[in-house]
Amino acid sequence: MNRPQRNRLLGFVLLMTVGTLATEAWWLRHEWQRARQNLAALGQKQQERDQLVRQVPEPNVENEEAVGRQLAGAEKSLQELQAVFQNSAAETGGGATPAKPLDSFFELADFVENTRTLAARAQVLTKADERFGFASHANEGPAPEFVPAVHRQCIELQYLLETLIKARPQALLAVQREHPGSAALESQGNGPGMVRTVAARPTRTSAASGDFFDFDETLSLRVPGLVATDAYRLEFTGQTLVVQTFLNTLAASAKTVAIRRIEVEPVSVGTTAVERRPTSVTETTMPLVVPNLSRFAVVVEFVELIAPPKTAAP
Repeated sequence: MNRPQRNRLLGFVLLMTVGTLATEAWWLRHEWQRARQNLAALGQKQQERDQLVRQVPEPNVENEEAVGRQLAGAEKSLQELQAVFQNSAAETGGGATPAKPLDSFFELADFVENTRTLAARAQVLTKADERFGFASHANEGPAPEFVPAVHRQCIELQYLLETLIKARPQALLAVQREHPGSAALESQGNGPGMVRTVAARPTRTSAASGDFFDFDETLSLRVPGLVATDAYRLEFTGQTLVVQTFLNTLAASAKTVAIRRIEVEPVSVGTTAVERRPTSVTETTMPLVVPNLSRFAVVVEFVELIAPPKTAAP
C-alpha cells in the first residue's frame, strides 16, 4: 500500500516540477521578447537623437557668420523694398499738403477744373456737374482733421484719372473713394509721407453720397502697422482695349498700385444706320455697325509700406 502512494506522490512532484519549468520557460521567452522590443525602441530613439543633433546647428563661429549673412541679406531686401515704396510715393507729387480747409477747397477746385478740361480735350463724356469723387467739397473744404487725407486722395485720383483719360474711354460715369474717416483707414496708422488721423466720421449727405464706396476688406492688401492703402472705384464705358490700355499703363508705372476688382457689363447700344441719297435703283441704306461697348468698374488700391520703428542697438 505504501508503494502506490509513493508513486502517486512522486508523480505529483514531477508534474509540479514540469509545470514550474514550463512556466519559467514561458516567462523567460516573454521577457526576452520584451527586451528585444525595448532594444529596438532604444535604437530608434538614438537615431532620432542623432538626427536632431545634426539638424540643430552648433553655436560655433561658422554658424554665426552664416546667420549674419542671412540677416544682412534680409535687411538689404527690406531696404530695397522700402526704397521702391518711397520712390512710388515721391513720384505721386502734388506739392505740399494744404495748411487749412480753405486751401484744400481751392486745391480740389483746381483739380476738378483741370480734369474736366483734360476729359473734354480727349472727347471723354462726363456729367455737367461731375466732381470726380469730391462732390462733398463743392462748396467747402474738408474738416481740418481730414485735410491731409483728402489731399492724398486728390493726388492719387489725379494720377488715376489722367491715366484713364489717356486710354480714351467713351464716358466717365463715376469716381468714388473711401471715406477718409472710415474705420478701415483710421486703423492703418501713420505711414511715411502720410498723415492718417483718427477722427469722428461725419454724416454723409445725399448730395455727396456718390463720392464714397465701402471697400471690401477681404480684397485689401493693407496690414495695420505694416502696409497702408487707399482704394478707389472708377466706372466708365468703352471698348475692351480701353481697360487693357489703362491696366497696362498702371502695371508699367513705378507707382505701387494693385487692381483688386474688375466688373464688366455689356452695354446694349444695338446698331445705327447712316442714310444717304441712293445713286442707283439697287442702292439703299448702308448700315454702320457701332463697336460693342462695355461698362467697366475697376477698383484700384494704392499701396504704401509703413517703415517699422527703428530700435536702438543693444
